[in-house]
Amino acid sequence: MTLKQFYISIFLCSLCLTGFAQEKNSQIQLLQKGSKTPVQYANVCWQNVINPKQNGNTVADFQGKLTIPNIDDEKMILSITCVGYKSVYDTLQLAKTQIIYIEEDVLNLDQVTVTGTRTPHTLKEAPVLTQMITEKEIKSVDSETLTDLLLVEMPGVGMARHGGVPVMNMMGLETQYSLILIDGERMAKGLQKTIDYSRLNAANIEKIEIIRGASSALYGSDAMGGVINVITKKPHKKVDISASVRYQQRNGKDHNQSDIDNADDQYAKDFYENIDRPNLNGNLSVGYRNKNFYSNTFANYKSSDGYKLFDKEGTKKYYEGLNKVLTSEVREEPTLIYGFADYTISQKVGYKNEDWFFELNGSWYEHDEFDFSNDAVHELYRSYTLGGKTSYKVSTNSSINLSHSTDIYERFNVDEKEDNKSKTHNNSFHNTKLTYTTQLQQHNLLIGTENLYQTLETDKFVTNELTEKSTNNTVIVLQDEFRWSENLILVAGLRTGYHSTFNFHASPSLSAKYSLGKFNLRLSYARGFRSPDLKELYMNWSHLGSFQILGNKDLKAETNDYYAFSVDFLNPEKHLNATLITSFNKVYDKIDGIWTKNQTEYHYLNLDDAKLFSIEALLKWQLHQNLKLKTAYIFLESIKSADAQDLSSMSPMALTAQLEYRFTKGRYNLTANFSGKISGKKEFNVLDEEEDSPYKGEYYKVKYPAFSIWNFTLNQNFGEHIKIGTGVKNLFDYKAPVVTFNTSSSPGRKFFVSLNYQF
Repeated sequence: MTLKQFYISIFLCSLCLTGFAQEKNSQIQLLQKGSKTPVQYANVCWQNVINPKQNGNTVADFQGKLTIPNIDDEKMILSITCVGYKSVYDTLQLAKTQIIYIEEDVLNLDQVTVTGTRTPHTLKEAPVLTQMITEKEIKSVDSETLTDLLLVEMPGVGMARHGGVPVMNMMGLETQYSLILIDGERMAKGLQKTIDYSRLNAANIEKIEIIRGASSALYGSDAMGGVINVITKKPHKKVDISASVRYQQRNGKDHNQSDIDNADDQYAKDFYENIDRPNLNGNLSVGYRNKNFYSNTFANYKSSDGYKLFDKEGTKKYYEGLNKVLTSEVREEPTLIYGFADYTISQKVGYKNEDWFFELNGSWYEHDEFDFSNDAVHELYRSYTLGGKTSYKVSTNSSINLSHSTDIYERFNVDEKEDNKSKTHNNSFHNTKLTYTTQLQQHNLLIGTENLYQTLETDKFVTNELTEKSTNNTVIVLQDEFRWSENLILVAGLRTGYHSTFNFHASPSLSAKYSLGKFNLRLSYARGFRSPDLKELYMNWSHLGSFQILGNKDLKAETNDYYAFSVDFLNPEKHLNATLITSFNKVYDKIDGIWTKNQTEYHYLNLDDAKLFSIEALLKWQLHQNLKLKTAYIFLESIKSADAQDLSSMSPMALTAQLEYRFTKGRYNLTANFSGKISGKKEFNVLDEEEDSPYKGEYYKVKYPAFSIWNFTLNQNFGEHIKIGTGVKNLFDYKAPVVTFNTSSSPGRKFFVSLNYQF
């Protein structure tokens, strides 16, 4: 045989072998049932029925295609999962080419949640009522922040500003009564009892799980009003890289180019430029997944210009006891909303096999806030997080989970001329959790212990001197999830332990879920608590000598009794899910402040009890293959004495609505979303404390009218890589006639455009 004949033989053999290998492979495409659009990046696992050692996993590509090798014309067990779609678990006789249709999970009922019980359940089977917002829904609304997203998803969420800081109210309670978690871990706070919401970037959120009502039995202090668990992204495919940029028109132009050109020095020029920074948001996500290992890096830059809001009317004061109405003059001083620049980097790496799971994560965040004072000084907020978690599957039904997280949140005054900064605040959380879960016949048991060590270093304990205080809380957590019958599940929980401030405490909970055809009935009771924060305990701060705020080391923990009943109606055939929730929440020993010594001293005390009653209705309905409606309504009634402090600045009635339209043709996809919120009118009792008022010492009412804010977004995907978004926020240009911390702080209608590239 000549050399040429030898190479020809090798080439022909290769072709034969290639053809033989291809005959053993199955080319599968995953399509959405009905629309027949590709199901992208689904996770697929397979195993040969005859030869179980022949198994593997892969991820479908942009066209929903994947290859399963060496099928040998034998039956294969397939497991297909994808966020937003119903899971498939079936045994199939695979052919060379095959199409598998997957049904979209329009109502999210087959999505897995862990927040309500710390054990996995699908939403429709969860014993504790849970609301989930998926990544697909987040992208449809195209919100930049968590708070913007929640405002159009939950009527029971409201935003206000206290001391120039945005705070969130939930289910009629102030910000300190609701717990926000990132991947199940706590976040450190500022002095205003609230987290820094700017740390939560919507571009890095995979899903959000929301639990209404007291959840202290599982999560401890601050969970009296509810829990919001923000779950960040993991890579879906081997190389998962995306970059996006978004630009929104300015909130308000406060300076012009001549101000910058005529500035006396560089610091004055920087001041003008910082006040009018562009409304820009850039994100970069780099993910990698290879068999059992994954890594995800996320970076964000976000900036916004400061703006001023002016009153258009004077405030009307209704002295109902005196049958008098006074209208104050229109306030000339504006309400100032500061500009800022944010920088975020986060990293997570993990490993998971059949028995073990490991993950390490960390982040760095910096927020420069620019006020309207041209003094070459601005505030800087900084956060560092570091954490890790691991779990080991002891047996088929048992596992051990261990986690630790550290979150440090700092505030500085930055002297731009001297190029240095002075620390004024440092809050740190160190939380360690160890749990063991096991299933014994009809019981699913959770036994755990936790330790939360918190420190607060601030100049508010001793005026102009940094001083640190700390608390420690060590607890035991017990939970039994008992399946009484096929239709009835009972969950009983207890959290008890020692707190360094108020000694021993206990938080029990009891929930029941009964399935009756297309209805799920849930009944729950929970005892919540909130330990006094370090500011309320130890603060001793003088504001320029005009007044003093004093803490109280003898404060008792606030507690509450929460009762709720819900009816959940599911009609998968009609793609309809309707839920009605009624709840009663009584708060004991509520911590409020009172003024003494002619308004010169403010003292924290356990003053009064408060009661809240609410009715909430939720509806999610796919009207047509391409058209989906989501709407929710809430009624809240605060039952309190006439002169008691209001629990929050929320309206007693509110409604949210979203109408989404989707269109797909070939590689082109369009999603249009019209969303908004109607906030009902609200009233507040205020004590007249003005020196020149003829009715000083009397209570008057301030009434705020109802208003609504609506948004429109249009997202277009061109093939696998390019997505262009356009939209308008506050479509009908609403501006509050009187601007206070109880009203909207929107500057009016703003247009935006965004570009996303998926590599």
